[in-house]
Amino acid sequence: MTSQSILRSAVIGVGVGRAHMRGYQSNPGAQLVAICDTDQMRVAAVGDEYHIPERGRYTDYHKMLAEVQPDVVSIALPNYLHADVTLTALEAGAHVICEKPMAPTVTQAEAMITAAKKADRKLVMCYNYRFRPDVQWMKRMIAAGQLGEIHHVHATWRRETGIPGSGWFGKKAMSGGGAMIDLGVHVLDLTLWFMGFPTVTTVSGGTRSLFGQHGLKTWGRKPGPSPEFDVDDGAVAFLRFANGANSVVQATWAEHRQPQDDMIRMEIQGTLGTIILTVPNYRHDDTLRMFSEIEGEPVTVIPSLRTQGKTSGHEALVSATVDALLTDTEAPSTGEQGLAAVRVLEALYQSAALGHEIAIETIQPTS
Repeated sequence: MTSQSILRSAVIGVGVGRAHMRGYQSNPGAQLVAICDTDQMRVAAVGDEYHIPERGRYTDYHKMLAEVQPDVVSIALPNYLHADVTLTALEAGAHVICEKPMAPTVTQAEAMITAAKKADRKLVMCYNYRFRPDVQWMKRMIAAGQLGEIHHVHATWRRETGIPGSGWFGKKAMSGGGAMIDLGVHVLDLTLWFMGFPTVTTVSGGTRSLFGQHGLKTWGRKPGPSPEFDVDDGAVAFLRFANGANSVVQATWAEHRQPQDDMIRMEIQGTLGTIILTVPNYRHDDTLRMFSEIEGEPVTVIPSLRTQGKTSGHEALVSATVDALLTDTEAPSTGEQGLAAVRVLEALYQSAALGHEIAIETIQPTS
């Protein structure tokens, strides 16, 4: 690989952005040249940890983009900043990897796609859960036709205690929503991805806020009234697809269940078989069961995946994006796929507010 084929990369937001940094540094096709965060002390500490030269440490992303002119930028900022910073990075000539959710509103997400097309740059969504080895195995099994036609997906991410206790997560103006836009977007994306992104026709949604307003079941905060909390701490949606299939998607930050339980569960039902993914507390082993029939008899398959030495999550997604940029091939998750999830989320919240099912083509844009 020649020096001309190495992508100069940068990361804006070095909280979760550190996972992006590891992805760039793991791929010989990328060179991490700059980081940016409004917290100068954090920039200094992270810069030292990841050996970023002093000249590549910034607290102003406009200045960083102008001076460094990176080839690709990761944006790992609060939700309400995704669109504006993405537009600025695209205008500066960089490809963009944007953290989930793509944006709080359909209007913002569409503007991001338009800007990427105008700039002839790739816009990549950071759906890191696609890169779990068990999820990758599920995708291969579906692609091989082992499940037949998928007719139903039940997808949940449920926490016993897990409401963010500070910052912007509980403020709708900054986050766009609560548990569903934070956790639910991951299993919603996996649902659409496993199914091949069929057209969603209608969404019926319900939300509740039972704990967050009282400061209960939070991380990093003592119990007590929380007047700034105005988002859902639990939500559920029912999706209908144009091909006749349907799905239930649920997300909770808090509920009464087994203490410290944090569970992802996805059940993919097809005409030839069903796969169930069960991930308690971010576990990576023994998470899969497949149910089918052989010669008229029920069969249970328990895969033993070879995961040693394999990267996953953010690191794998960022590295795969670098490869896609270098070879000018399709990115691992596109802006259009990010928009598909935002459309469902906006319809869900409108449905919950209005109390009835929403047809996707009739949702009212939110500014």
